[in-house]
Amino acid sequence: MSEFFQGISQIQYEGPETSNLLAYRYYDPQQKVLDKTMEQHLRLAVCAWHNFVWSGHDIFGEPAFIRPWAHADLMQQAKLRVDALFEFVEKLNVPFFTFHDRDVAPEGANLKESNDNLQKIADLIAEKMGKTGKKLLWGTANLFS
Repeated sequence: MSEFFQGISQIQYEGPETSNLLAYRYYDPQQKVLDKTMEQHLRLAVCAWHNFVWSGHDIFGEPAFIRPWAHADLMQQAKLRVDALFEFVEKLNVPFFTFHDRDVAPEGANLKESNDNLQKIADLIAEKMGKTGKKLLWGTANLFS
């Protein structure tokens, strides 16, 4: 697995006075607020579509983001995005991620192939969850496109 976010270590709480641009200033996961930690209250998550699938285009333009996986075949893209997602979630030091089914696995030529693609990627996600301890906050079906 390649490192997608090279040179960036895990983001930590450093307080409002830090000069570190890659630090949490106000989010301290362990700080208690009304008998719960901030982490328990806020349930921060990384959304797969917004961060790893969307190409950065607007309605008038071409894709603006150059993704390292953009030129791979669709299943390889999906696998690379899972690697990048879990690396990102770990480096942001947040407990959760989210996705739509079509975010993580490409549609196939038919329903069986689509389901097989999703199952293969779901197995990879489960493996990553087991290794990292990160959890799925929500996964949902894309029923609108």
